[in-house]
This record gives sequence, C-alpha cells and structure tokens, in this order.
Amino acid sequence: MSSSSPPLHPSTTHYQDEPQPPPPMTPLEPPDVPAILRSKRSLKRQILSLDFPLPRQLQIGLTCFSIAISAVQANGVYCWGTYGPDVAKSLKLDITQAQTIVIGGTLGVYLCAAPLGALTDKYGPRVGSLISAGLSLIGYQSFAAILRSATSETPLVHIYLTIAYFLVGAATVGSYFACLTCSSLSFPSHPTLALSLPLSLIGLSALVLSSFSALPIFLLKHSRELDAAKFLFFLGILSPAINLFGSLFMKVIPQPELFGELKLPDDPESGHGEHAHISNDTEYEDYDDLDDASVDMGEMSESIGQLLRLDERTPMLIGGIEAAWEEIEAMESGKDSYTARDLLKDYQGFWSFGIFLALIIGPGEMIIASIGSIITSLLPPTSFNSSLLFTTLAPYVASTDLNPLATRNKHVFLLSLTSTIARLVTGVLADYLAPPLQATPNPAHRRDPTQSSHLFIRKRPVRLSRSAFAALAGASLGLIFAWSAGMLGDTGARLSVLSAGTGAMYGTIFTLVPAIVSHHYGPTNFGLAWGMISYFAALGSIVYSYLYALLSVPESGDSSEQCYGHKCFKFTFIVCAISCMIGSVGVIILGRRWKV
Repeated sequence: MSSSSPPLHPSTTHYQDEPQPPPPMTPLEPPDVPAILRSKRSLKRQILSLDFPLPRQLQIGLTCFSIAISAVQANGVYCWGTYGPDVAKSLKLDITQAQTIVIGGTLGVYLCAAPLGALTDKYGPRVGSLISAGLSLIGYQSFAAILRSATSETPLVHIYLTIAYFLVGAATVGSYFACLTCSSLSFPSHPTLALSLPLSLIGLSALVLSSFSALPIFLLKHSRELDAAKFLFFLGILSPAINLFGSLFMKVIPQPELFGELKLPDDPESGHGEHAHISNDTEYEDYDDLDDASVDMGEMSESIGQLLRLDERTPMLIGGIEAAWEEIEAMESGKDSYTARDLLKDYQGFWSFGIFLALIIGPGEMIIASIGSIITSLLPPTSFNSSLLFTTLAPYVASTDLNPLATRNKHVFLLSLTSTIARLVTGVLADYLAPPLQATPNPAHRRDPTQSSHLFIRKRPVRLSRSAFAALAGASLGLIFAWSAGMLGDTGARLSVLSAGTGAMYGTIFTLVPAIVSHHYGPTNFGLAWGMISYFAALGSIVYSYLYALLSVPESGDSSEQCYGHKCFKFTFIVCAISCMIGSVGVIILGRRWKV
C-alpha cells in the first residue's frame, strides 16, 4: 500500500451548517431545575400565576414594601371614631343603630378570620391580598354610595351600612393574614421581628388612615366637619389599590439555607425519599406547579412552613425556631391532638378562659368602637354659649374654633399609638420576665432513638408569668375605667387618660394572650385553639358595645336624641371596671393552674 493512498477510515467531515453538540456539563454547574421547569410552562399559565422571575434582591425589596403598605392600610375598620359620628349625624341614627354598624365591622374581622386564614394558608398571601382588594372595594364603595343616596327616612339604612361595614372588617383580617403569613414565612430566622414589625404597622394603621381626614379636600364646604362619604370613597380606592399591589408582589422569599437537611412528609405516590437537601444557592420565585419527576423545590419550601408552622398563627412571644422544632416532635409523636368538638366540651378549661378573656377584652373593644360617640357626648350642643365651649374644651381645640374632627382624630391617634408601643414593649418585657424554653440536644436520644432529640429547658428563672402579666394589665384597665367613671367629668379634659390607657392595656393583653394559648394548648393546634378563643373577644365586643348604647340614653328618655355629659357613660364604665377585675382574677387563677 503506497503512502499516497487514502486512509481506510477517513476522519469525520464537519459541515458549517451542522449543529454542534453542547459542551459537557461540569460538576460545578448543576442545572437550574426551576428555570427549566418554568420555561416549559405556557405563557397563559405564567400570566395567570403571575410568575415572572425577578432578581432576588429586588423581590425581597418588593415583598417588604408590599407587607409594609398592606399593614398600614389594613385597619380601616377601626377608624370608625373618625367618621362614625358624622355618619350618625347625617342619617340621624340613634346610638344603638350606630353601634350596630360598628359591631358589623367587628364581626367581619372575627367571623372571617378562620375562612380567610385558611385560604391564605392554602393559596398564599398574594391570594389573601387579592381577596382583601375585592372585599375592601365592595365594602367601602357601597358604604359611600349608601351615604350619598340615603336619607334619614330611608328604611333599614343602618342595616345596609352594617352589611357594607362587615365587608370592610373582612378585608381588614384578610390583609392582616396576608402580611403576617408572608413575613413569617419569608424571614423564619427572625420570628419575633418578622411578626412584631407588621403587627406594629397594623396597629398604626388607624392613625395613618385617620390623618387623611384632616385634608381640606375631605371637609364640607364652609365647615370644618368631615364629608364622610367622600372620605370613605377615598378609602375605597386606596385600600383596593394597595391590596392589588400586594397580590402582585407579596411573594414568599424562602430561606432554605437555615434548615439544611429537612425531613419531609412521606409521599407514597411519588416515591421520593424520606430526606431531602435544599441547596443554598437555588433561587425560585413560585412553586405551585413544578414537575413531580424532579426534586420539587416548591414542596420543600412549603414543607418548611408546614413543619415549622411559620404562618399567621405563630405567636409573637413563643421561642422562635426552638418552639418550631418542639412542634415538629409533638406532631411526630401524636401529642397535643384535639378537635373543635373537644374544645366545645370544655377541653382544658376552654370555656372558663374564653369567658374571662371576654370580660377583659370586651370593655376595651367597646372604647375603641365608641370613642367617637363618647367625644360627642362631651361636646355640648351648639346652642350652648360659645365662650363656655371654648373655655371648657380648650385642650381639644386645634385653633380658635371648636374642631370636633381634630378631637376625634387625636383620640384615635392615642389609641393606635399606645396600643402599638405596648405591643412592642410587652414583647420584649415578657421575654425577659418569663424567658421562653430553649432547645438543647438530648443525650438519651443517641442511645434510644425513640427519645426526643431535644430537651427544652429554661435557663433563667421566671420573674413574672405571662398569665400574671395579662391579669395585671386587665386589672389596670379596670382601674382606668373606675377612675374615668368618677374623675372624667363633663368637659372631657381628662379623656386622654382613658384613650391612652385603654390602648396600652388592650395592646398588652392581645400580645400576651396568644402566648398563653400556645403554651397551654400546644403549638401544634394553636391556630384552632386561638381561633376558637378569639370568638369570645367578638362576643365581648358585641355585649359591651350594646351595653354602652342601651345605657347612654338622655334624660328625656328619647333614644333618638344625643345624650350629653358624663352621666351618659358613667354607669357603663363602672360595669366595665367590675368586669375587668373579675376577668383578671379568673386569668391569674387559671394561669397558676396551667403553670403559664
């Protein structure tokens, strides 16, 4: 064979237009599974799920901003003190009819808590925000429309307003759950901060929203009184717009690097292993339809929330990750299992605790709902001597003229601000006085795997239990009512003591009670227990609000007339003082029995 003959196996010829094989993948560059799965989804599905990827830092910023503005607008139902008296005046409603409207809003908050909380749990905070947008739009706009079209002769007008205000209350609790769910799931390494900041902003919501009422655009012409219909129309635009923004950008930001190896629930259909590892550098935005054949990042992230129960029911004072792991072990061992039927059968003192709570919370809810009416009672009729008005009401006059709107806004401000400050201070103080349990490895677990993996011990002594703290706050609220019954007088010059004191004690009690419930009934079913017990707070609000309305009758005996003077609510305050004292004694007795 000559050297010039062609080779038996010529080399492969490469053509210019022939596609080249991709370079081999190195072990240091794993495939971006979420991006691959997302690319397979149709454009229609991406639009419906709003799954458009954003840089992580930008998404964190949008999530935090969404949580903040949603929290600030959430509490519109508690602005009744600002516009409620003007609504009652324009339609000539008696005090019982006006109280019925505000009770409708309160019922919207409490009765819709369970269904809206469940929807937010199942479908996420963006769905919760979307539902709140629709509820607030219908509620506020229908309320404003009724005010513009109805007259004092319209039959059952207060019933229509009550239905509209019920929707406003439902929107309030929807925004509440969306904010707390998204915050607690996005930042599980800081559980207290993740809940305390949104709660503080929610507490300031009434203050922020009521401040808009002082703008000249919302005042009647040639008057310093509020145009309630125009103001509510504005809230009916602001609240839905903010909630719609949240429905777009309030995405949960998973933090898988905090947990490393997680034990996920067994899935017999998928055949996945019992353990899964979450990569630290994986970025994913949405996880509701990933492919079952691959490692389901969405299921892992969702399982973090399911296992650690980092949702809107997570109590503010219970010990963060340690309590979460304690709950996992309780779930695996089958402990702390009870149902709503068991609670209704007085499981572990359910009825006693609920009634004692209603005796304390009810009077506080009554003040929040009725502060506008109380102020009106302390503003004498305009037929009185104007110089006397200015002299007796000088502390509430914004300028040289009497300004009832500024007076109401001032006390809404005090209620909101003191409640927020009390929540923050109570959270820190309660953790110091009654330090939570801390998780430590259990040496016996190495020898006997059936033993708990961790022991939960208290490294510092308890100086004041949470139940005693709550009872002290309840007794203080009772003393405030007793003082107001005897010392408030007919001028209202000392009304700030009632407003600030009620706000502070109300915020303190509502910060401590969830922790007591979680400690006694266990974190596994905390949502069920707290949801059931919160209905007692709604019951207390109804009873004491109507009690105030029934006892605030003018000397003429005509309930359609406005009652003026301290005598309108003196007896109501005495009843509230006694109620708070009885409830406080009951709470401290149960607390000693429960050791909490």
